[in-house]
Amino acid sequence: MNFKKKYFKFFIILLFLIINACGGNTQKFDTFKSIYGPKEYEDMKKIKRSGSILRDLFVGEKDKSNNIQSNNLKINPFLWQASLDILSTSIPLVSIDSTSGIIISDWYSLKRKPNERVKISVLVKTKELRADGLSIKVFKQALRGNSWVSKSIDPKIAISLERKIIQKAGILSNQKD
Repeated sequence: MNFKKKYFKFFIILLFLIINACGGNTQKFDTFKSIYGPKEYEDMKKIKRSGSILRDLFVGEKDKSNNIQSNNLKINPFLWQASLDILSTSIPLVSIDSTSGIIISDWYSLKRKPNERVKISVLVKTKELRADGLSIKVFKQALRGNSWVSKSIDPKIAISLERKIIQKAGILSNQKD
């Protein structure tokens, strides 16, 4: 009898942990709250994907493709694809989440400056193809001794990258028509 109670308790705890792990995770949004301003944070929360892992497994998803014409995206597919195209050709990406519109690059050092590195994060904020539909943050660090120290970066770099992405998104949008 004691043996059955022990396994029953174990089963209940395991079931609780599984159900708890399948719920929505807002921790990643709290991380980005410190990177982006309050308006971007609120926009990101609005486009957050609802549902859980269990629902996706048992109910399924209607369209699992990453096709640019997919209407399931809660963000503009042309801004998204343009951001991916431009960033992935020059810098390694560590986090790509099309449901929330977030792309984060890995730290990347240019060959000419091995003691400096940059990291880029892009947030696609809208479903419409608009110039203010993107938020781009560029971070720079320099190696001082054995540690990396944050450095200021020219805001024109983020603006230039934003313009490139918007221009490419416009081209992708015109190709669809």
